[in-house]
Amino acid sequence: MKFLNVFLVCLCFFSMSFQARAAGPTYVKDAISTSTSWTKENSPYILQNDIVVSKGAILTIAPGVEVRFVAPDNGAVGAGPNLVIQGGIKAVGTPIDPIQFNPGVAGSLWGAIYFYNADSPNCLLQACLIKGGRIVCNSSSPVISQSAIFGAKSGIEVALNSQPQITGNRITANGIGIILLADTASPIITGNDIYNNNYGFYLKDFGTPNISGNRIYSNLKYNIVNYSAKSLSSPNNDFRMVDAQQILRTIYDGAYSPQLGRVSFMPFVGMQTAQQPMGTMQQPMAVAPSSSASLQAQEKPKIEEEELWSYGRPFDAMKISNVEAQKKKPSSAVKILAVGATAVVTVVLLFL
Repeated sequence: MKFLNVFLVCLCFFSMSFQARAAGPTYVKDAISTSTSWTKENSPYILQNDIVVSKGAILTIAPGVEVRFVAPDNGAVGAGPNLVIQGGIKAVGTPIDPIQFNPGVAGSLWGAIYFYNADSPNCLLQACLIKGGRIVCNSSSPVISQSAIFGAKSGIEVALNSQPQITGNRITANGIGIILLADTASPIITGNDIYNNNYGFYLKDFGTPNISGNRIYSNLKYNIVNYSAKSLSSPNNDFRMVDAQQILRTIYDGAYSPQLGRVSFMPFVGMQTAQQPMGTMQQPMAVAPSSSASLQAQEKPKIEEEELWSYGRPFDAMKISNVEAQKKKPSSAVKILAVGATAVVTVVLLFL
């Protein structure tokens, strides 16, 4: 009898907990004009149209919240809703309970977390999983840290009058990892892993960015493309290479098109002392491509929509193994635990 009573109490507690957690979904349709909090209990939050966080308002998002962006009925690619931040946003998750920004349908794209003339001191994205949508900074300087940004046409776009701090993130499986678009785009980009995108960086124009201390590697086309006439200094990055000439082949700049500026990447992580000219910080001369690829290498790389990934391969990019072959069919009693365990494993892998 005692055991039965304990069992009933536990069952009741579990039922109450489940009911408490089942308050969502919450549909968000109107602008956020006063400071608002989104809670895990009311998650997921469904956005079916653009939502503006107005000047003077701060949107606070708790750990574990999921935000879903549902594409319009016409199904236009990348035309899904935007979360437009004109006030502030404080989305601070944890490594084991991140905040997720997801498309409404797996494999689709949505718009952006769009900072537009935002209240920058109150703009923070930390420990977030941002899948299938961009982050855009326009006259805004948010802090973006310790997050995974993947599966979109571009990860982060920095436009006019913006100096965001982009630190400690994983930016992968995008068409382009980070884009700088304006002569007043001066972000601080340090300590990030930028890998397995089509292009790591695309520099259309820029101000005085600090791009150092990152790991920029294995981007399929080029690690860095400089389409600007300006030269860029980006020292102390790790390209997972120790030969400067090999690194040069992963950078498209004035070495191939004289109207473009150069990208100076020295010193770089793993550089041998002998590679640095005595008393100088000069860029090594580019090695001419082999004759069979000469014409192709001299042309500007084509950065067009059809080359961008959507996000068919974020898990390949993050080296998350396929466990289908090892999966054992769970009993109905452990299905809930299995879902939770899968979420924890995915989160741990993303933040390692």
